[in-house]
Amino acid sequence: MPDKNLHKYGLAAAIFMWLTAIACAEQAGGSWSVGAAMPTARSELAVTQLGGRIYVAGGIGRWGTTGVFEAYDPSSNSWAALAPLPEQAHHLAMAAADGRIYVSGGYADLRFSPDRKSTWIYDPKVNQWRRAADMPGPRAAHKLVALGGKLYAVGGVGPESTALWVYDPASDQWDTLQAPLPTAREHLASVAAGGKIYVIGGRWKGRGNLTVVEAYDPLTGSWSAMADLPVPRGGHTAANLKGLIHVTGGEDLSSGNTFADHWVYDPATDRWNSNLAMPTARHGLDSAADDERWYVVGGGTGAGARTFLTLTSLIEVYIHGQQK
Repeated sequence: MPDKNLHKYGLAAAIFMWLTAIACAEQAGGSWSVGAAMPTARSELAVTQLGGRIYVAGGIGRWGTTGVFEAYDPSSNSWAALAPLPEQAHHLAMAAADGRIYVSGGYADLRFSPDRKSTWIYDPKVNQWRRAADMPGPRAAHKLVALGGKLYAVGGVGPESTALWVYDPASDQWDTLQAPLPTAREHLASVAAGGKIYVIGGRWKGRGNLTVVEAYDPLTGSWSAMADLPVPRGGHTAANLKGLIHVTGGEDLSSGNTFADHWVYDPATDRWNSNLAMPTARHGLDSAADDERWYVVGGGTGAGARTFLTLTSLIEVYIHGQQK
């Protein structure tokens, strides 16, 4: 969402992104299709995958903050309404672990004040939510990443925005003693791959969109700098598909552009390659992947304040193919 203090990237960056779009179109590593429209158009939502279904929580809907919780079944190309979030929220974070879904933080309303620190657990077997231990502090526009049976809250907006908080479902406790994220950012993307957590891009007041990529290794408790994103972005999404990290979407608040270009990162080589662009440029979207497909859901086609007028019900699906 808007930050009026962001700097402009200039004509050179605009030309580069245009050339990037051409490269993506020419370097298809798979194909895109369109799934059944989500029942509730929204942006700044959260998405995760569990048991073959794609779960979508909260966001900004046509009437403001929503607590709608819906699931997409790829096998039937259909949606189902589920028990709503106990608290309405947008810019929230969600992840799945051990057969359950976890939701944390977010903004309660359109004042964009990071005052939510609650954590909720959804059990798909009974379609019910229950309260878990609160995060150590409020946070929004962050990510929740599952790895090794634990959940990592990374980045975002809040009093301790660079703190890396780790939730242990077995003890219902948060650990606050991890090494902090080296580069402050919100509206980021974050993915687990190869036993590490990758934090990709995002934005920060006064710095605009970022290209910075950093990886956290839970075994050593340390961060490493990785190859930068080819194009800076915030409000984008990423997922791990067959061991490769796919990134798409986002916005540039200074130009008002939203992005459709699609980049793929190989953790084994620390290299980025372009791929087939997403059909619809948008930001405030989120995504999840299964063994073969990447499901990119929702978002707004207009940047900043235009989000409210351009909410989508889209689910666009990337089918894995050979990288060129």
